[in-house]
Amino acid sequence: MRSLFLKIFLYFLLIILLVSTAVIVLTFFRDQEFPPLAHQNFARTAIAEYGRDAIRAFEHDGSEELDEFVGELQRKSGIHLVLFNHQAQPLTREMIPRRMQHMAQRALRSGEVVFPMMGRRNGLASLVKSRAGKTYIVAMNLPERPPKQQLFKGITHGFLGWQLLILLAVTASVCYFLARSLTAPISQLRQATRKFAAGDLSTRIGKKIKGKNEISGLAGDFDDMASKIEDLVGAQKRLLRDISHELRSPLTRLGIALELARKQASPETQEKALARIELESERMNTMIGQLLRLTRFETGASDVNFTRVDLHALLVNMVQDANFEAAARGCQVTLDSAEGQMINGSLDLLTQALENVIRNAVKYTDDNTSVRVNTIKAGEELVIQVLDKGPGVPDNALKKLFDPFYRVADARDRKTGGTGIGLAIAERSIKLHGGTILAENCPAGGLKVTIVLPLND
Repeated sequence: MRSLFLKIFLYFLLIILLVSTAVIVLTFFRDQEFPPLAHQNFARTAIAEYGRDAIRAFEHDGSEELDEFVGELQRKSGIHLVLFNHQAQPLTREMIPRRMQHMAQRALRSGEVVFPMMGRRNGLASLVKSRAGKTYIVAMNLPERPPKQQLFKGITHGFLGWQLLILLAVTASVCYFLARSLTAPISQLRQATRKFAAGDLSTRIGKKIKGKNEISGLAGDFDDMASKIEDLVGAQKRLLRDISHELRSPLTRLGIALELARKQASPETQEKALARIELESERMNTMIGQLLRLTRFETGASDVNFTRVDLHALLVNMVQDANFEAAARGCQVTLDSAEGQMINGSLDLLTQALENVIRNAVKYTDDNTSVRVNTIKAGEELVIQVLDKGPGVPDNALKKLFDPFYRVADARDRKTGGTGIGLAIAERSIKLHGGTILAENCPAGGLKVTIVLPLND
């Protein structure tokens, strides 16, 4: 039985049948305990009817006929009846239990239906008059538990007919719809999973499953997972497309330079062609190295060895190198940092991340301006700010700056030799250190990149 719906349906139906059977059996046993308050009037009527039958048997053929009637009654119903005369003398030839004798004497004195004073409560005695007006005393002992055949008859009588069929039909319908309501969302989720596995990455199921239960929560988790996988696959496709596009340009320039070199033109032309080949080769080598590092970051395969890094000393060296490059455009890089700022991290990754951010600021700041590098200790974190005086970035492009191969201005970036991978690597490096990186436009102009790293003292 592999169907979850069928299992739930049968479990519900079985539980209801067991409870119904238990209620019927317990009700039947309760009704056998005598005298229930609701049955006392019935008991008085019953003893009068049985008593008149016993009196007719006795008056018709004496004690012998009475004994036959009493024996037949006990065999059929388990009721032990004893008939007494108006003086509480037994009219049967059998031995009479003392308790029944006492009940007969009490009934004679009181003139009412009496029950045992103590002990078992399944007996009663009462005065009964014959048609001729003679007074007799009838005492009865009812069985404590019905015979097995009576038990089965009592349970099934009137219940295995149309009433039980209607009850079972209603119960089965309720169980069916309840089981269906539980398993239908699972079936929908399964269909969505199959569509997703078949390649339809836009499949979502959350809006189709209503409610606030575990299944709707699972559907929401499925949608979250599907969205992340769709974004990841989309990012991989864009990455492959961008790689193809980025490699095509230097390969084209290499081809042109090779053609120029093959034409055996003047030595000066050949020298320029070879210089172009060398430049494009270096660019491709740099790009491939960056792509490999970025791929390791994306797949989590990068081995990082953390040590104690003096961040102040690292920034001092970087600012000196950046100043050397910035001087050609009349720019300057300043550093505002306190000594002794130590963090746990990878010297190689931190160097590459900070160098990419600072060199990017130097590249796009306006001529004859400055780039500021500040460090601020905020509690258990160290904040590094890099501010330039360039044109800034459109607001809708701020979140995309750290995407691989994203460029705000393709022509300008290609002119400066940028590949659009440096900031992406910087972001992955900072994340590996448990930090964050954020870009925003300054109110006075320019771009501010903020890096937050945990101190991990």
